Amino acid sequence: MTGIELILLECNRQARRFLTSSVMGLRTDRSMLYIIYWAINLILAVTNVDLTELSYVGKRFGWFVHSLDTFDFSCFSIDKISVANLVLLVFLALKNTPLAILTAKSYEKLRPLHKVAGYTCTFTSVLHAIVYLSAWSETGKLEKMQLRKNYSGAIAGFSMVIIGFSTITYFMRGHYELFYMLHLSMFILIMITVGMHRPEFSSHTVIIIIFTACLWVMDRLIRGAKIVWNFFGNHATVTALPNEALRVKLSRRMHSNPGSHAFLWVPAIRWVESHPFTLLSSTPSEFVVRVYDGFTRDLYKAAQQAPGMSLRCSVDGPYGQVPNFKNFDKVVLIAGGSGASFTFGVALDLIESTTKVVKSIDFIWVVRNYGSLEWFAQELKQLESHPEVNVLIHITRPTDITGLSSPASTASVSEKVSVNGDVATLEPSITVLASDLEKSALQTFTAKPPSVNEIRAGRPDISNLIEAAATSGDNLDDRVIVGACGPSDLMSTIRNAVNNEIRDDGVSITLYTEEFEW
Repeated sequence: MTGIELILLECNRQARRFLTSSVMGLRTDRSMLYIIYWAINLILAVTNVDLTELSYVGKRFGWFVHSLDTFDFSCFSIDKISVANLVLLVFLALKNTPLAILTAKSYEKLRPLHKVAGYTCTFTSVLHAIVYLSAWSETGKLEKMQLRKNYSGAIAGFSMVIIGFSTITYFMRGHYELFYMLHLSMFILIMITVGMHRPEFSSHTVIIIIFTACLWVMDRLIRGAKIVWNFFGNHATVTALPNEALRVKLSRRMHSNPGSHAFLWVPAIRWVESHPFTLLSSTPSEFVVRVYDGFTRDLYKAAQQAPGMSLRCSVDGPYGQVPNFKNFDKVVLIAGGSGASFTFGVALDLIESTTKVVKSIDFIWVVRNYGSLEWFAQELKQLESHPEVNVLIHITRPTDITGLSSPASTASVSEKVSVNGDVATLEPSITVLASDLEKSALQTFTAKPPSVNEIRAGRPDISNLIEAAATSGDNLDDRVIVGACGPSDLMSTIRNAVNNEIRDDGVSITLYTEEFEW
């Protein structure tokens, strides 16, 4: 490599190291984007306005004066800060967004921007209302709130606040279906009341609202067309799995890339709801679903009452822009719980590929207890049969013996398994090291696990695993990709570990993550 190429490579690595780092749990790249976005909002809010007049300030937070006399920020045809943010947040929420083509990012990767645009829209709307009410109070004109266009604006602002509070993590994850219905109903109410707030076509606000509504309706029509197309002749065979999980197999094949996801619609369970799940495979189309409340709980109960039952269904999808893992020399796949649907889908596609480019696959799966291994028992056997795949399973609660047979006798551990530290190499039985200090003795179970290379007690040392993948081998030209899916705290740990391995004298490392979030 020439000196210029080495300098460019170093600059690229330094930039990646900085952008992928995090401060106080906040990703640097996202934080910088948020700051730029908020700075633009602030500049547009204070440019060419008399800050000594509250009414002018309040109007600017809700309204831009359209002027063609001078070329400045206010001459752009953005009629409202709040309305402009409303258009943006709707555009970012579209499942079939054109941004997926332009940025190679699927809608779920744009979700953080959608959330920030929503919070900004709510903040500017509330600030707009507070400033106006303060100005009217000073001038004794509060009776203006009795006008339809003013109280309809208040309804819109209150609806935005409701949506904002509904996105609190505890509420959203504990009551997702209620959160979704609130989100949908409040959005429709906002669109109507904002249009009523500025009904004059000369103000451009109602035109923007109509345009935004058309975007949303068009996206819904596209999604509805997919549901209808995939409904004919499609049935879902639902099987209950240990530790409250489901396997859903569709009768119709859906062409999809490994790691993509789709929205499953089962009208017998929920007539007006569809829920997103990662596709385990497309031949046939299968999902492995972790059971929570609401839709998945009702589907699980139905599967228990009638094992192997078949239900009419359809899907909206597939969605997701997943990198081509076949273009890399080494692949590290890490999953937590049911996030293994993503990593199994990718791994199975790699081993079934006719073009064997990938030299090695490290497959790490973190589960709470042994019973969860039954979710992907068949897939584990497929991976184990390929020598280039190294399967490593971590059980975080080894003393939880749900799904295991009764403990074996107190025969010598060495007769059953070779133990090295907290690592147990699997033979006909499985041995784990109890993490509970009060039960620190080795526990041996006679149940035969699915075929895996190793099983370990406790949480994995992500840093060591990724470092081993990055430093193994002598070829610095090897391209390594880390693909992960699971809880946000696990994804944060993986990002930090990958960031630490971006070195001047190291291999090229690419990171792709999927997280459990709305």
